Amino acid sequence: MTQDREGACEIRVAAAGVGSSLSGMLQAAELYRRGTAEGLLHINLGGYSPSCVKLVAAFDVDKRKVGKSVDQALFADEAHLPKFTELGTGVTVAPGVLLDDTLRDRIDTVAAHVSEVERILEAVRPDVFLNLVNSGMNKSTEEYAKVCARKGVAFVNASPTPVATSEDLEALFRTRKVPLLGDDLLSQIGGTVFHAVLLSLLNSRGVRIKQTYQLDVGGGLENMLTVYDDELRLSKRNIKSATVASVLPYSAAVATGTTEYVDFMGNSRESHFEIVGSYTLGAPIEIEITLKSFDGANAAGPLLDAVRAAKVARERGVGGALEEVNPYLFKLVRSKVDPVSAQRAFISFFLP
Repeated sequence: MTQDREGACEIRVAAAGVGSSLSGMLQAAELYRRGTAEGLLHINLGGYSPSCVKLVAAFDVDKRKVGKSVDQALFADEAHLPKFTELGTGVTVAPGVLLDDTLRDRIDTVAAHVSEVERILEAVRPDVFLNLVNSGMNKSTEEYAKVCARKGVAFVNASPTPVATSEDLEALFRTRKVPLLGDDLLSQIGGTVFHAVLLSLLNSRGVRIKQTYQLDVGGGLENMLTVYDDELRLSKRNIKSATVASVLPYSAAVATGTTEYVDFMGNSRESHFEIVGSYTLGAPIEIEITLKSFDGANAAGPLLDAVRAAKVARERGVGGALEEVNPYLFKLVRSKVDPVSAQRAFISFFLP
């Protein structure tokens, strides 16, 4: 891997959605600066370390967060990621775009016209824009994406809204030579990636998978919206199931999805797995596992990797969906590849 850059180690980041995912990324970067970071996926990518990431703008539509410093807003709701370190971003949360009804009757909102978002982006000149808004905010996500394409800002779509997998939007970014990463962030050690890798391992050891399911239970606004919106729940279930099933070279019964919202779980999540199959002599095998984790911590490493990939692609003048990077970091991609091949392609992307 290349050496750290000297005198040019800055990746200017704007973000929409001041919640646990942003909190995880910023706290991880700050702990790295202090020399106490643990568990990051990659330290050096393309010459950039986590400490190169600098937040320059933040947008949200939650009335509890708008107008506050990011350092305060990250802990304004009851389902926030726990505080592992103090932050000093110096950034105030500005009103974001709200073109969907997803949050209706869930929280008090305040929004701005897209022209105000554009004005702020022009003033702070970000390299990368992180779209961390809640699932189901499709129109808002698409508007943010179009603004970034016009302004030449690399776009990272952590939501399930099709952007990198949208023919029209991908073509827009490709034509303008603006990097596009997405869609639907894959957690560092969340249910989907854990399930996929486990199935891949079992298959490599000769186990024939017959059926498997993954059931997620958690707190926070994202889980609430998923559980109480039938269309959104089905969409996310289909994406997660397709990602998991893609690691098997044959068909098996696969079901995944968020099944319940539990308010007092906060930012934590429990994923329950069952795998049924057979191996030598046709002997049966059954596995049951429970995985407990924090959503915000799970997003930190992948987001830091995505930001650095977007920065490197921008420097190289690469536009459109980053096919070498997206399968490693996201669930909804144009072409599915196994986890090992995805990781190799991702690492190769950063080589000279």
